[in-house]
Amino acid sequence: MEMKIGYISPTDPFKDKKEWSGTFYGLCQALQMKGYQVEWIPYKNNKLVNKFLAKSYRLFWGKGSYIHSRIMSLYHTSSIKGNLNKFDLIFVPAQVDIVAGLKTDVPIIYYTDGTIPLMINYYWFDFSNKAIKEAKKIEKRALTNASINIFSSHWAANSAIKDYKIDSAKVKVLPFGSNIDDSLVNYKARKYDLKKQKLNILFSGVNWKRKGGDIAVSTIEELNNRGIEATLYICGIENENLPAKLRNLDYIKNVGFLNKNNESDLKKYLEIWEKTDIFILPTRAECSAIVLNEANAYGVPILTTDTGGLSDYVVNNKNGIRMSLNAKGIDYANVIESWIKNNDLERLSMGARDLYITTNSWKAWGKNFNLLLKSMKI
Repeated sequence: MEMKIGYISPTDPFKDKKEWSGTFYGLCQALQMKGYQVEWIPYKNNKLVNKFLAKSYRLFWGKGSYIHSRIMSLYHTSSIKGNLNKFDLIFVPAQVDIVAGLKTDVPIIYYTDGTIPLMINYYWFDFSNKAIKEAKKIEKRALTNASINIFSSHWAANSAIKDYKIDSAKVKVLPFGSNIDDSLVNYKARKYDLKKQKLNILFSGVNWKRKGGDIAVSTIEELNNRGIEATLYICGIENENLPAKLRNLDYIKNVGFLNKNNESDLKKYLEIWEKTDIFILPTRAECSAIVLNEANAYGVPILTTDTGGLSDYVVNNKNGIRMSLNAKGIDYANVIESWIKNNDLERLSMGARDLYITTNSWKAWGKNFNLLLKSMKI
């Protein structure tokens, strides 16, 4: 008999390919591919109520994340209706407030990409001490309440063990997959002929500053100055949000924000990946970037930074390089030039595809999740 999984998420995980960078959808697909019977468990998430609760939260706790609070935990969990006991397992991705307040005898699996101690002064700044204390209290409840806590990186998993003293037997690591269906991916090993080819480099991210957009541009400028003809394709940034000095440069091609829920936008996005030689993401802070697995799916070598949980997505000299946070455009250009001169692109491309197939795809996630359940005897 198929295991029946109750899946708690804010939007329909069977349809929405956009929310949480498509992770809710990807996880749902992974579970279904392994033969689990998945049923969506919705909860109330009214915008007006959220606005009121956020205001109330600020009055009491000051600046912070109102999601990580008892009031949100109570609001969301109390709105979950129906008999949870009909499920063999409750799966809750990213909803820490729900995991903290959920009362059921059914085993709960919580899946997320970070912890509060890691977020403070990394993603989150100037939070009040009261807000931080409250957030940690909610997270500790969630990690304790869950039967298994799965993290998308060892960086995050280690924090749960170290900062909250959670039993390591309850802490597991399964990297994210890609936000592109495998059936749409046209993989081919990347090669480069310096005499005949222009280099297409892709940068993708909504937050220009945090994702290191200026470093990506500096890298392209340096390559062109060295006689390595390169074009930077920028995805995720609307033209009006791009620095004005970059808008009319012939080596910058901004394709804007593309919504994967839109068929036309998705087609454009796939076409960009097919012609991309290298993916660059000089990010300043990152938990687990889904886009790195899109690069891996296409076999595109990656240049990023050694920060957050990215060591589970970019393995040095296998599918790319994680650079120091202090690295400048000239340093990125040096690596790219060496890749070209040493004919490394094809090897790195095959390494990216291998990493994708074995651990960093939703198909691999489902397989490893299944093995995890068997080992835990759930």
